[in-house]
Amino acid sequence: MRPKVLLVEDDEIIREIYTLKFALEGYPVAAAENGEVGLRMITEFEPEIVLLDMMMPVMGGLDFMKRLKASGKKMPEIIVFSNISAPKQVDAVMRLGAKAYWTKSDYTPDRCVVALAEFWQSGAGGIAAV
Repeated sequence: MRPKVLLVEDDEIIREIYTLKFALEGYPVAAAENGEVGLRMITEFEPEIVLLDMMMPVMGGLDFMKRLKASGKKMPEIIVFSNISAPKQVDAVMRLGAKAYWTKSDYTPDRCVVALAEFWQSGAGGIAAV
């Protein structure tokens, strides 16, 4: 069975393309336009994997991770999916529980689906980057 994927991404075009791609590949998928909506969807949708952008209005990825960790809820596997790859930011989200940090510019929707499948099959978290 494929894992449930929640995409937390403010860019509407990216959100729509990736949501459609995951759905076409048979993944149960939902999308949120910012971290605040994403936190609500953690409870409603119960994803196993979250693809999380960092720079978003209302609530960005770092604050999303801090609030999720503080909530005491079961943490899904978090893959940060961002164009920002500053070492301090990477370290901060990895310390908060992210299992991987993928730079968007390195991925097409096809490659992202393949990488996510490999990530999940590896035991969800066995790799830091693909």
